[in-house]
Formats: sequence, structure tokens, C-alpha cells
Amino acid sequence: MKTLIILRPEIFSVLIMVFLIMYDRYCAKYRNEKETYFKFALVCLAHCVFALITEITVNMDGIPTIINDICHILFFLFSLLYSLFYFEYALGLIMPVSKRKNRIMAAGYVISIICVIIMLVSPIEYIQGQNTRYSAGIGPTLCYALGFLLFIAADVIMIVNHKHINCGIIMVLIPLSFITLGLLTVQIIFPEFLYTAQALTITALGLFFAIENPVEKFKDRAFIDSNVQTWNRNCYEYDLGHIVVEKLHKGEKLTIVIGDVNGLKRVNDTLGHIDGDKLLEAVAEAWHEKMGSVFKYYRVGGDEFVALYFNESSDTVKKEISEVEQACDSIKMDKGVLVGISMGYAEMSDGENVNDTFKRAEAMMYKNKKRLCHNKWLIFDEK
Repeated sequence: MKTLIILRPEIFSVLIMVFLIMYDRYCAKYRNEKETYFKFALVCLAHCVFALITEITVNMDGIPTIINDICHILFFLFSLLYSLFYFEYALGLIMPVSKRKNRIMAAGYVISIICVIIMLVSPIEYIQGQNTRYSAGIGPTLCYALGFLLFIAADVIMIVNHKHINCGIIMVLIPLSFITLGLLTVQIIFPEFLYTAQALTITALGLFFAIENPVEKFKDRAFIDSNVQTWNRNCYEYDLGHIVVEKLHKGEKLTIVIGDVNGLKRVNDTLGHIDGDKLLEAVAEAWHEKMGSVFKYYRVGGDEFVALYFNESSDTVKKEISEVEQACDSIKMDKGVLVGISMGYAEMSDGENVNDTFKRAEAMMYKNKKRLCHNKWLIFDEK
């Protein structure tokens, strides 16, 4: 009876993780991005399952010691692996793929492997508490301590660098992570209270809302232009009212780039709207390939694109604009229809608001468009 009372939280954790894995697999059909959450959920589920198994094996007479030891080794192994994944995720929020990040993670895995080897070669002790038996020894202690430290390190990384991390991630993960650390601390003080499965499940829930947040997924769909697969006007207006305001408040320098596709109306009238859509797709692809320093770019109208840069030099912006113009000039359409793009940009000046900067960029864009018309490079499409 005592064992069944202790098992209830682990059973609940297993059910939660099964549900989250099923949801993640369902969502996987509708996305192309890298799998991130699935590995967290799978490792957490494995840990919860072995938490259940070890609760049975450690409290039942007649279970061979080797079986009990193997189950406990897997129990600690999955816990440590989850902590490593969590630390890697926090590191990835501030440090993209780089040699430095790879070295840090390599060191983490080496240390973890050493702890596991120690656990394999050192005996695991089983101590009888008031309500249940629990494991102890050098190996389990090292694995538990390393996992605990990795959690603390991940939280410190996110807190110290909170200005550079999505606010939604911080608001979800940090409180739940503190609850997790609280439960793990209680288990350190009172080893009989077996909370690791519940603790990891709480963090897995936080990661679910940070990585696989259904609200964010639906918002992204509402913010994507389905024709050219870029951010749309809804996203642009949302970013202006939220992200741009936040970045400007931090003192970051904003540069706005505006591009207007030349020849779209003529392509639609001459070749048809299907070819017009192909032209827009080719233009969007040029922006994607050539604007490597951009924060985001958006299709805000039928033939109008906008890009936002932060803290980039004028030389970088002008270089990428030139590359986009060249790429768009080289787009070939049937019947020799000439196409291209006219672009303008403006850096925000002191005392200027976003709307003023946008108007200056737009004025430059129209000036360049009229110059192209004057040079008879192409026929200017009246709006």
C-alpha cells in the first residue's frame, strides 16, 4: 500500500509525457523545422518509467540485485541526459552553433560519461527509509549532483542573458525551473522523497510551452504569407508594436529597407497571375539568400517588401541591398518581360520615430523607381 501511494505521482508524470509526445508527433506533420522538443519528452518519459520500475524493484523482495542495479543506472542515466539537453537548450538561446558551444557541450558529455562509468564500477547502496528504500553511493550521488548543477547553470545562463532571449521563454521556463530545483533540493535533504520524475516533468511542461507552444504555432501561421512563405503584414505590424519598441528602448539602431517589385502588374496582365506568383516567390528567395544580416523581412503588400535591420552598418545594408537588386534583375520571365526591384533604405535618426524613418526609406525607393523608368530600363508601373 505504501508503495502504491508513492507511485501515484510517477504514474501521473508518465501520462503527461505520453500526451505531450503524442501531441508533438501530431504537430510534426505540419512543420519542417528541426525536431527540438521530442528528445526532451522522450528522455523525460524514459526517466519517469524507470522511476516507476525502480520504486517497484527496490521495495520488493526477491528481485535480483543485478536487475535492481540496471534499472537504477538507467533511471539516473536518463535524468542526467535530460539535464544535458536542458543545458544545451539554454546555451543555444544565446550562442548559435559554433566551435565554442561545441567545446562546452563536449566537455559536459565527457564529464557525464565519467560519472556514468563511476556508477557502473562502484556499488549502488540501498537504504531503508521510513516509507521506502532508496539508492545511494558514489555513482548516484555524482550523477545527481551533476544534473542539479547543469540545471542551475542553464537557469543562470537564461537569467543573465534575459535581454537577448524571447520574453515568453523566460516567463515560462524560469518559474517552472525554480520549482524543479526546489523539488530536487528537497530530495537532497530528504532522500526518501523521490521527486526527480515530477521535477523533470514540470520542466518538460515548461519546455513544451516554450518550444512547442500551440499559441505561438498558430500565431506564426497567421504571420506567414502563404504565397511566398515570408513574414506578412500582420507580423510586421505586430513586430513594430512589440519587438521593435523593445529593441529601440534598449538603444539598438534601426534601419528600414523597402523594396517594390518592378513589372509585377505587367507579368500578371501579360503572362497571368500564376507567373506573377512565381515572380514574387523569386523575389522573396532573393531577399532570403542575400540579406544575411537582416532581423526580419516581410511582404507587406502586393508587390512591396520591407526589411528591418538592427545595429548593422550602412555599408552592410547597402551591400545586401545591391545583391538583392542584382538577383532580382537576373530573374527571367517568359516573352522577355523585364522585371526587377526598386529599393530604398533609411537609418533612424535621433528624435525620429519609425514612421518618419519608413517615409524616408519609401521616398528613396520611389526616387530609384522613377530613375529606372527615366532610363527606360523598364516601364514604370503606375499604382
